[in-house]
Amino acid sequence: MDPGRPVVLLGSCFAENIGKRMRASLWKAYNPLSVLYNPLSIERSLKVALSEDGDMADFNSSLFEKDGIVRSWLFDSKLSSECREDTLAGFCRRRDVVCDLLRRAQGLFVTFGTSYVYELSERPGYVVSNCHKQPSDMFVRRRLEIGEIVDAWEALAKSLRERFPGLDIVFTVSPVRHLKDGFVGNARSKAVLLLAVEELCDRLEYCHYFPAYEIVNDDLRDYRFYASDLVHPSDDAVEYIWEAFKSTFLGSRGEEMLKEGERIVKGWLHRRLPDSTRQPSEASQEKWHEWRRSVERRYEAFADAYGEVLPLDYPFQSDPGFM
Repeated sequence: MDPGRPVVLLGSCFAENIGKRMRASLWKAYNPLSVLYNPLSIERSLKVALSEDGDMADFNSSLFEKDGIVRSWLFDSKLSSECREDTLAGFCRRRDVVCDLLRRAQGLFVTFGTSYVYELSERPGYVVSNCHKQPSDMFVRRRLEIGEIVDAWEALAKSLRERFPGLDIVFTVSPVRHLKDGFVGNARSKAVLLLAVEELCDRLEYCHYFPAYEIVNDDLRDYRFYASDLVHPSDDAVEYIWEAFKSTFLGSRGEEMLKEGERIVKGWLHRRLPDSTRQPSEASQEKWHEWRRSVERRYEAFADAYGEVLPLDYPFQSDPGFM
C-alpha cells in the first residue's frame, strides 16, 4: 500500500486504534461513519451513505425523535440534533466525505466486532446500529448466521468494486471481547465473524483478511497486553498490531514515509515548557518560531515527495477519527 493515498476504515476496534496510528504518521485514514459494531449495520450504513444524490428515503426512514432529539437508527448519537434539518445536513456531510474518499482510496478496512444484532420489534428484520438507550422491549436480539453476513457483504463488495475499480477490501475481526454475551457467547459470536470473512475472501480475490484478532488472542495471549478493563487491548498491544500491519501492507518506502510523518507530527505538537517566573525573551521567542518554521518546511517537502497526506493542522491531540 502507498501511504500517499487515502484509506477508509469502518467498524470498531481496528478502525479506531490503527486509524489513529495512521493519522499520527500523516496518512489520510478516516472512519467517516464513526463507530459501528455488527456486519449488517456497517453494510447498511455504508449503502445508505453511497446512495445516489437526492435519494434520502432510506436515511429518512431511519430517523426518530425522542425527548426533543432527532436520531438515526443507522448511526451513533454524534449524528443527532434538536432539528431534523440539522440531522439531515450532518448525514449529507458524511455521505459526501464517504463518496469522495472512496473515489481516491486504495483500500477499505472493515472491522467486525460482534455477530449479535438488535432489530426493531415493530420493524422485523430492521437491524439498528445503535439502540440510543431506548427501552429494551423495543428490540429483538439475535445472532447473525454466517450466510447472512456473506450474502450481504458479497453483494456490497461487488458493487463497491464496480463503482470504485481497484479498491481492495481488508476485513478484520475486533479482538475486543463482548463479555456481556459471556465467554461462550462471545466465542461463538467471533467464530461466526471469522467464518464469514473466510468465505468472503475465498469467493472474492480483492477481499483480504488481516488477523488482528489472532494476534491479540493467540500471539500476545497475556493480560499485560490488555487495558485496565481487561477487555480492550493495551497501548503495547496496539503498537504490536501496528508493527504487524506495517510489515504486512507496506514496503520499505512506505515504512520510511510513516517514520518521517511521525517525526513531523511529534515536532509539530512539541510545546515550550511554561515559565511562570518571567516572560520569554525575544531571543527565546524567535528560536521557538524558527523551530516551528523548520517543521513546516519539513512538512512541505514531505507533502511534495509523497503526495496526498494529512494536513498539518489536523487536530492530532483530540483526533476525532472521522470527518
